[in-house]
Amino acid sequence: MLKLENMTAGYGKTRIVDDVDLEIPAGEVVALLGRNGMGKTTLLRSMFGLCDVFAGRLTMDGTPLPLERPERLAQHGLSFMPDHRGVFPSLSIEENLRLAQRRSYTPPVDVFALFPLLRDRSRQLAGVLSGGQKQQLGLARAMLAGERLIVVDEFSQGLQPSLAKAALEALRRIADTGVSVLLVEQGPQLPLAYADRIIGMVKGRVVFDEEVPRLRVNPEPLTNLLVVG
Repeated sequence: MLKLENMTAGYGKTRIVDDVDLEIPAGEVVALLGRNGMGKTTLLRSMFGLCDVFAGRLTMDGTPLPLERPERLAQHGLSFMPDHRGVFPSLSIEENLRLAQRRSYTPPVDVFALFPLLRDRSRQLAGVLSGGQKQQLGLARAMLAGERLIVVDEFSQGLQPSLAKAALEALRRIADTGVSVLLVEQGPQLPLAYADRIIGMVKGRVVFDEEVPRLRVNPEPLTNLLVVG
């Protein structure tokens, strides 16, 4: 289980995430939703030491993890796809995937079957790919590296709807083997179809944490969260 306690983080002297607690059990898909500017990306970045952390603690299965050492998190089987996709533009698709692949781990999905582009253009430099193509490469890298946890920011960004559904189905299959999945998504449709829980953020704080079956029956909390008033 991933556990985040009392996370307070931001940039410089500006606090964006304020005293957030979060738990993601093994095998669970959790979607983080909220309007733009509510702290979702900063919360994910704080987990991997990519912003200023003022307070907080991150553990995986009870073991404390070093927030200031993102490379150590990778060694523990935690992967993160940021909103800029996190690919190496000067390397080929094949080289990007080879770097991400953990020697001791093979995910239960074939990333080449999921994203045929990655096989067809394996020698192409990642830097010349379109935004949607980089999204496919970034997701594949996260799946290959995330033996225990996969975190994805702006999950469906640049993906055609059918490919976004296929990718989330793949993450669902990965989660079913015991991997924790946390993703940020703009709309509620995909999370309501595939996630186990949805967490809502407003102004750097978690305002609700509900199981998806309950939100399907009563979507009012989601409506209130996402509609700009």
